[in-house]
Amino acid sequence: MGPWSTRASQWFDLEVPMTGVKSVSLLYDANQAVADEPAALFCAEDENGCHLEVYPRSTGEVYICGCGGSEYIDESRLLPGGDLDRAEAVSPDPKRVAAASASFKGLSASVGADGPRRFQSCMRPCPPDALPILGGVPGVEGAYMACGHNCWGILWAPITGRIISELVVDGVSSVDLKAFDPGRFMKRTSGRGRKMGSVNVGEQW
Repeated sequence: MGPWSTRASQWFDLEVPMTGVKSVSLLYDANQAVADEPAALFCAEDENGCHLEVYPRSTGEVYICGCGGSEYIDESRLLPGGDLDRAEAVSPDPKRVAAASASFKGLSASVGADGPRRFQSCMRPCPPDALPILGGVPGVEGAYMACGHNCWGILWAPITGRIISELVVDGVSSVDLKAFDPGRFMKRTSGRGRKMGSVNVGEQW
């Protein structure tokens, strides 16, 4: 669910803070020179506010990200009723498309001269402490969360799959999940009220 995982705060007695980082990316058609000598490029920030990352693909495309000017979207806009409450509402910023197109044209006129074949926007899910949310939902038997991987979702996928499968099948993970606890954003216990371990559950007084 990406940044829309924050909706879990409405499903469970749980705080799931999440910022969506909306960023632009571009696709170009590669030429034969790129196909013959593909190389990824990681560029410093330029006069257009871009810090391009250039990735040739085996499909004959060149993927560009690092276009700069990412927009930070808070939970109020991601939850139902917000202006970005669904993936279909996410659209690229034309100013960043133009800036990145100009930067790449200056970097590689042979590939970038005609502009991108396609451009799009993604929304990365970022918890406030920049760590994924992984593990069981406090107080809800059989409910687990796995979200908030920022731009590293593919890298995290194998271990995340292992963690969740272990939790579902065995009830415990072989990985220490303390740092990723879904309940870590809830207020710690103080005074009286219902508790689930050290976490407030229900009304407090």
